Amino acid sequence: MKILSIGDLLLDLLVRYDPLSGEADMGPEGVQMWPGGSAANFAVQAARLGAEMRFIGRVGRDWAGDMLVRSMDTEGVILNVKAIEEEPSGRVLVMVDPQGHRRMWSYPGASRTLSPDDLDPAWFANLNAFHLTGYSLLREGPTPAARAALKMAREYGSPLCTIDPNPSHLIEDYGPSRFRETLAELRFDVIFPNLEEGQLLTGREAPEDVASSLLEVSPMVVLTLGQDGCLVATEREMFTVGAYPIEVTVDATGAGDAFAAAFVVEYLGRRDVRGAASAANHLAASVVSRVGGR
Repeated sequence: MKILSIGDLLLDLLVRYDPLSGEADMGPEGVQMWPGGSAANFAVQAARLGAEMRFIGRVGRDWAGDMLVRSMDTEGVILNVKAIEEEPSGRVLVMVDPQGHRRMWSYPGASRTLSPDDLDPAWFANLNAFHLTGYSLLREGPTPAARAALKMAREYGSPLCTIDPNPSHLIEDYGPSRFRETLAELRFDVIFPNLEEGQLLTGREAPEDVASSLLEVSPMVVLTLGQDGCLVATEREMFTVGAYPIEVTVDATGAGDAFAAAFVVEYLGRRDVRGAASAANHLAASVVSRVGGR
């Protein structure tokens, strides 16, 4: 099973804080550094599930870039990551409250310079799936590379092209109607929005209405609903798959990336949509029950 993703490979700085007092937890668990980046998180999770995972991205020629590349290599991800002098490695400040909810501020750094020249056609041969995240389409810098990669994946016969259209704040900046038009134009086989993203893209509120509207831009919509699991919609059916029970949400960072990875790997293996959704809920639950995006 060969899967390719391209996009962000970033350094996450996680800070636990109390939103009422505004004070950060400065204890040993309060401030931590983790490898992250939505597309990279997807790649690592898919590799852990047994896929032959390939990843294309950029980092800075700095200590963070070295660490981020090692973090992927030790997970068995096959890498084409270029280190550049012009920009430092990207980083994200993630503020996590006691309920595991996040506020994020990101500086994409080197990842926003991803170029069509970074794409080796040989990496697109014999793919089973190609995955993008919204970060690569919503930011001006990497958009040409993202579009070129999607075109190349289809030209080389990838049977499944998927997207997680995250995050909501970049959708708002880009323009929800404009981004919906982009998604309709590119016509991904599966789209993985969360409810907030889906509501922005459709102007609808109820999950069923959101999913129905998004079927106009993709033949399969998998709408994540947090503690309520997910809603799967195709042209033939619509159903909900309940969340995997967890005692407490520690940190929701990377949950959507894990969800998409598990869904794609399970769906490729069995072509069972319900089974893929259940596996995706299970892996996402394991991610939110611990610190870090992976």
